[in-house]
Amino acid sequence: MIHEAWFTFKGVDSREMGVIVTAMPETVRAERRIESITVAGRNGSLHTDEGVYESYDRTMECALIKRAKLDEVTAWLVGSGEMTFSTEPDKVYRVTIANKISIAQMMRVFQKFQVILDTQPFKYSVNAAGDALELTAPTTIRNSGTVYSEPLITVYGSGDITLTINGADFPLYGVEESITIDSEMMEVFKGNANQNGKYGGADFPRFEVGQNEISWTGNVSKIKIQPRWRWL
Repeated sequence: MIHEAWFTFKGVDSREMGVIVTAMPETVRAERRIESITVAGRNGSLHTDEGVYESYDRTMECALIKRAKLDEVTAWLVGSGEMTFSTEPDKVYRVTIANKISIAQMMRVFQKFQVILDTQPFKYSVNAAGDALELTAPTTIRNSGTVYSEPLITVYGSGDITLTINGADFPLYGVEESITIDSEMMEVFKGNANQNGKYGGADFPRFEVGQNEISWTGNVSKIKIQPRWRWL
């Protein structure tokens, strides 16, 4: 039943806030960024595929049943954070809420109000901690998502190290104890210290859908990976 629908935002459950969902947002797939090019004298068009996806808006309809929580709810439903839905409890969306919400509507019990979700293109595993990997020897890992992932990789070791994923090399120079590669942010660091100068890769590591071979050379004791599996 619809009154049993719920969502979480920034770790807070809508049921705890006295908010019920009267209409869940539509489930859609993100649009791929493809540029269409028309060439004079040529039939049809050419397409440039950047291999990336656009964010998109979705609308959720809610109602407030605990007027005493009005101020808390309006302060909660704003800004950026992770959101899960009862319709997909195993997935996490990254959303931003910026639309105005009618306080007058919220003050009337069961009066509906809309929450517009500026949604990033991918959804992630709700069990990110459980998906974490620790490697002490070369191996093969499987990406069971529907799109390549941009992992967070921490290499523990020293000196010059080369990480190899699916035949592509990602060199690291002068490592001292550990170094972290964040493929999503395109940054290399140790703690709060920028280490981009110690990275020699032309691109950043990614795990393709399916099997991925991982190996390395150099003085490495272990590698910790947050794979960030994701789905469209």
